[in-house]
Amino acid sequence: MASLAHRHQEILAAGFRTAAIDVDSPSRHAAMVEKLKLPFPMLSDPDRSLAIAPYGLADHQDPRRVARPALVAALPGGQEVYRFVARDFADRLSEDTLVEMLASHGLPPTTQPPPTPGHPEPGPRAMPVRAMVPYFRGGQYVALSLGMRHRHLGEEFRDDAEAFMAEMERFTEAVKALRDR
Repeated sequence: MASLAHRHQEILAAGFRTAAIDVDSPSRHAAMVEKLKLPFPMLSDPDRSLAIAPYGLADHQDPRRVARPALVAALPGGQEVYRFVARDFADRLSEDTLVEMLASHGLPPTTQPPPTPGHPEPGPRAMPVRAMVPYFRGGQYVALSLGMRHRHLGEEFRDDAEAFMAEMERFTEAVKALRDR
């Protein structure tokens, strides 16, 4: 989400607003919004019945009962114009692809009020911002080593490893920008 926040002005310039939806409580969302300085709200759907299931994003295989990572873009009238559903928790759409796709709709720029402050209560495993860059760097090196070790698995595996490394780099840059704000 930090990388979406990093590109938020471009998303608004393309005429779209951003909201994140997941199963966590409003107080955990407030903590995330505060920690990552998100310029958009996080909405809570703890039983997955309000948005997650209706959009077909409930992950019934996950014992934690979370949603599949996804991005759904809708026009101001509600018509869905784009859908990306991840294969797993680590599969994400690049922000470049997202911004390009949104801009292709030719909407006028829009604005979005900042999220309403809540009562932040971070979860017991919440990662501090200072730990995020080393964490993402570690992810990059794991993907690099697996990509090198398993070249025999083919081009698709190598492409996935490279995409994951690029994603970790985007996340790293977004956290660095967050720290500079």
